[in-house]
Amino acid sequence: MSNQYPKKASTEGTIKISESAIYSIAEIAATDVDGVERLSPRKCSLLPCADPITIRVAGDMVEITVHLILSGGAKLTRVAEQVQRNVKENVQSMTGVIVSKVNVVADGISFT
Repeated sequence: MSNQYPKKASTEGTIKISESAIYSIAEIAATDVDGVERLSPRKCSLLPCADPITIRVAGDMVEITVHLILSGGAKLTRVAEQVQRNVKENVQSMTGVIVSKVNVVADGISFT
C-alpha cells in the first residue's frame, strides 16, 4: 500500500484516513455478502502473493478492487453487484472518502 492517504479538510484541520483502514472496511463489507465464500489472494508465481483487495488513491477518491471466491450455486452477477454496493456504501459512510469504482474479480467457486 502506498503512503498516500485520502484527506478530508475541515475548519478544525485535516483528517487523513489510511489505506489499511479502508482495506479493513472493504474486507468486512465484501465478505458480509451472501454468496461470497472468502476473499482470494491474487495468483502468484515467483513473487509473493498479492492481497485480495487493492486500493488505488487518486486525490481524495479511491478505486477498490476485490478478488473473491464464490459459494457454489451463487449467481455471479448478483453477488458481484451486491459486493460493489456494499463496499462502496460502507467505505463512503464510515470514512467520508468518495469511492469512484469497486471492481470485483471472481477468481473461483467453492463447492465444499
